[in-house]
Amino acid sequence: MELTALAGIMGLLGLIVPIALVVLVIYFILKTIKGFEKRANEKLMLERENTLTLQKRVDELNERLVSVEKILKEVE
Repeated sequence: MELTALAGIMGLLGLIVPIALVVLVIYFILKTIKGFEKRANEKLMLERENTLTLQKRVDELNERLVSVEKILKEVE
């Protein structure tokens, strides 16, 4: 009788272990994907900040250019 109980337990483990392994693999894959998404979002935010900074610099240079053009027109 003990052998049947042991065989039953081994059979149950034979079913549970592969399912648990598949679940763990899926969990780690999803965790890795979320990490990649987080890094991609951080890079995107940095690029947006850099773009805004560059746009501000371009706007400032444009204002200076307009001022210089006005001064040159007045001189002529």
